Amino acid sequence: MSDLSTYLRENLETEGDVEGDAWLLVKTALANGDHLEAALEGKTLPESLLTKIVSLTWRCVNDKDKQLLEAAAHNGDFALGRLLANMFSSTHSEIHVVTTNYDRVAEFACNSKNVLFQTGFAPGYIQTWESTGRVKLVHGTKSARVVKIWKIHGSLDWFRTTDDRSIGLPVFELPSKDQYTPLIVTPGLNKYEKTYEDPFRTTINGADAALKAASAFLCVGFGFRDQHIHPKLIERCRERNVPTVVLARTLTEEAKDFLKNKAGANYLGIELSGTGSRVYSPTYPEGTDVTTPDLWSLDGFNKFVL
Repeated sequence: MSDLSTYLRENLETEGDVEGDAWLLVKTALANGDHLEAALEGKTLPESLLTKIVSLTWRCVNDKDKQLLEAAAHNGDFALGRLLANMFSSTHSEIHVVTTNYDRVAEFACNSKNVLFQTGFAPGYIQTWESTGRVKLVHGTKSARVVKIWKIHGSLDWFRTTDDRSIGLPVFELPSKDQYTPLIVTPGLNKYEKTYEDPFRTTINGADAALKAASAFLCVGFGFRDQHIHPKLIERCRERNVPTVVLARTLTEEAKDFLKNKAGANYLGIELSGTGSRVYSPTYPEGTDVTTPDLWSLDGFNKFVL
């Protein structure tokens, strides 16, 4: 999110006093140390400025996404792909990935291990919205094992057309803004306005069902600032005390509060600490340092547990 904040500050150009004044409030909040979510929250921004924020957000995330595509096409190694493939070495027929990210990391990770996935759009170059329940994938005569990816804030390849259709376009250049609007939900006052219509409504409902039924949680790089996912995690942990692992380079204060006060008695939180890692648990709620390097990263965690 910090990279996106920097990108927006450096590239967004306002037009007129209304846009300029509104954007100045956001930039001031960022300069005072607010993260992007907090800087945009509660501010009424003009529609023209929101459109610019959405377009620049798309471009910022897409630039890095193209690099991931090249890695995937050249048999790149994805830690998430290895984890998902290993999880299917079991009786699991479905694995649920709930993400607030717009990028296609989960999709590329599945491709890297030939794992099938669904995001709610039918396969093809011009993809129609079908929801993840209507399209069934079959391998031979049996239902295929599938990763269901719930992208509750949208995706780089989701767009709204001028005739109000939701379509998927697997592109790496932003289509004409006169014909297509990226279907991504950016932080701010209007964050939840878009979620009352598909594809967001069905996606959020699917994510809710997955979180409510989960037997364990692995959270990677999640800041626990999203007011949709965060309460669902707390609710499930209170109901069943499910095992929960949170990995991050730096755990946010919100993540630490969740672990210490709301995750139950069966959790681990791991973050970078010097050349090793710092581990939080019910035994060490304030954390204890271990020498294991990269345990906080998904790649390092995989090496430890797989």
